[in-house]
Amino acid sequence: MTFLLPLGLLSLLILPLIVVLHLREQRRVRQRVPSLEIWRELQRSTPQPRPRRLPLTLLLLLHLLLAALLGLALGQPLLAALREPARHVALIIDTSSSMAAIDAPGSRLAAARNAARSILSDLRRGDSAALIELGATPRLLAQGDGSEHSALLKQLDQLVAGGPDGDLPTALNLAQASAPADMAVRVIVLTDSALRAPETITLRGELSWRVFGTGTDNVAIVAFAARPLRDGRHQLYARVANLGTTPIARTLFLDLDGRRVASEPMRLAPGSFAEWSWPLPAGTQRAEASLSGSDILPLDDRAGVVLQGTFQARVLLVSAADTPLERALRALRGLQVERIAPDEYRVAREADLVVFVNTLPSELPDAPVLIVAPPPQQALVRVEERLSDPETISVVDERFGGIDFGPVTFERWLSLTPPPWASVAVESNGDALVLTGRYNGQPIAIWGFDPAASNLPHRLAFPLLTAATTEVLLPQAADRLPLGAPAPVDLRREDGLEVAAGERLRQAGLYRSPAGGALAVNATDAAESNLQPRRQPTVRALPAPITADSDAPVGRELWKPLIVGALLVLALEWLYIHRRGSLRTPRAHSIRP
Repeated sequence: MTFLLPLGLLSLLILPLIVVLHLREQRRVRQRVPSLEIWRELQRSTPQPRPRRLPLTLLLLLHLLLAALLGLALGQPLLAALREPARHVALIIDTSSSMAAIDAPGSRLAAARNAARSILSDLRRGDSAALIELGATPRLLAQGDGSEHSALLKQLDQLVAGGPDGDLPTALNLAQASAPADMAVRVIVLTDSALRAPETITLRGELSWRVFGTGTDNVAIVAFAARPLRDGRHQLYARVANLGTTPIARTLFLDLDGRRVASEPMRLAPGSFAEWSWPLPAGTQRAEASLSGSDILPLDDRAGVVLQGTFQARVLLVSAADTPLERALRALRGLQVERIAPDEYRVAREADLVVFVNTLPSELPDAPVLIVAPPPQQALVRVEERLSDPETISVVDERFGGIDFGPVTFERWLSLTPPPWASVAVESNGDALVLTGRYNGQPIAIWGFDPAASNLPHRLAFPLLTAATTEVLLPQAADRLPLGAPAPVDLRREDGLEVAAGERLRQAGLYRSPAGGALAVNATDAAESNLQPRRQPTVRALPAPITADSDAPVGRELWKPLIVGALLVLALEWLYIHRRGSLRTPRAHSIRP
């Protein structure tokens, strides 16, 4: 308990004064006597009286209690809260490939999950929590309060390590945004020592780190690819790196269509690498490489590549006439293109990518969409026709970098007004030419021009623009994908694991699509395979925002109950005095003559 006005407690000095006054009231009573001789005789024979003691009468106790209550009330006592205020705990869990290292119980990610469960079990009623995955694209997986966190535990059990290091600043922004406005934020990052993060991060709230695993040596296959030759065969390339601080001796095995065909012994100094190249026999369908022995990160000790039977992504082109875009799409590897007229289009038609040229239906499909030269009579995006050639075309989105629009001319083009869900990828003097974004949960791109009304089909920029746009909308089919990349179509691994289109590929191996074809998913990211410790970022904490009630005392003020108690004591004293006075009133006696 604290006092808001400590000077008011000086009024308690009246308590000793009340005691002194009661002592003075205990003086000898004066009596009228006819003579003092008797009293003199009594003084000789009577012993000296003892010192007077404090008379503990009910009236004294009432006076002391009344004065104490009033004195305490003048000090304005404050009873502090008996429990800490509610808090918000945001758990950021790293799911990069390095978290699959087995130098912690189970793995680094398994140890992080156990720590997260312990933190969630310590939440009190009224607390809240959020679970955020620190991946290439950080995601808020679930949030809830301390009494109901089953959804948090369910999402926690589904986390799998695989992919590049995540965007830590974005994850921290999600953590702060997930907190209620009236709660203090505590952010806990569950990661390993190999996390690549900015040198300095800024956070409003408390930040703590839980690091699992230690810096250790690792050997990894950091490259494994096949290149087609002119005669129809393939040339295979492999690269192995020693990412540790001690020399190693391992063997690289090569399997073609399940049969071992080569063994390459190696001795690598710290920080060095070895490379191999093999010409493959005609008809080879798949190749796999593996390292002998075992180390702390088995995920990067194997890699594969599919040479034949890669799957095809289905592209539906809706156009009333022939368009150069059809030829550009058919030239891209892994795309199977079908063209139909606008009046033949049905929303329920299955396709991995739908392209609309000079037309747009009232309802968009539940699939990635490319819109080329949208008509003016539609509500998706506002367009304004331009008849003059764009003066300067510049690339805003780095995914379209390397495309030279300098020699491109347009007979007509459309200036696009970006809606809230889209961003500008290519512009001309402030007018948007290409937009990208997500609409109704699906990726979408809009071209503000028709390639047929320009010299674009005769320029190198056209196939580059077509490839960049389709890669934004739909990852291209290939013989291999890096771990953590989104699945281009629905896939199924050889052990039965199913991955829906758009989901992250969290486990390495060979995958097949229902429509036929296959691809290999590899953990060949050298940065993730390097398990040497990195320096943690410097945290710069910002002060909490000042609110109108930030200086208000926390707790309950007690001066009002004390005043009420003093009034009750005063009433009790009044009753006591008047009752005693009535008992001492002498009765009237009549005197008879």
